[in-house]
Amino acid sequence: MELRVNRSCQVEGAFGVLKQNMQYTRFRRRTLDRVTVEFALTCLGMNIRKYIRFSIKNSLPFYWKAPEDLAPETFKKPSARRIINRLKKRKKLQPNEIAKKGYKKKGKC
Repeated sequence: MELRVNRSCQVEGAFGVLKQNMQYTRFRRRTLDRVTVEFALTCLGMNIRKYIRFSIKNSLPFYWKAPEDLAPETFKKPSARRIINRLKKRKKLQPNEIAKKGYKKKGKC
């Protein structure tokens, strides 16, 4: 509960870095396409800064690698019996819900 209350008043980390460290507080373009490009370039610049900072320290981040003997997940083949059981368990519609599906909408379609 405490974390949820705190989360509502905190700015997400990346946006906080953009606003405080890079002094990026407003868009300088007007149309949605241009704003999208401007924001994409700003994020690209932020990622390049981060990469340069890691490369200067010679400590690029380590990413998890999957073990070589890891097998892909397998799923059961669908059988007619399982499909029939699933259909039997499906919720039956109430009479008013059936009637709603039967109505045709009037319009210029």
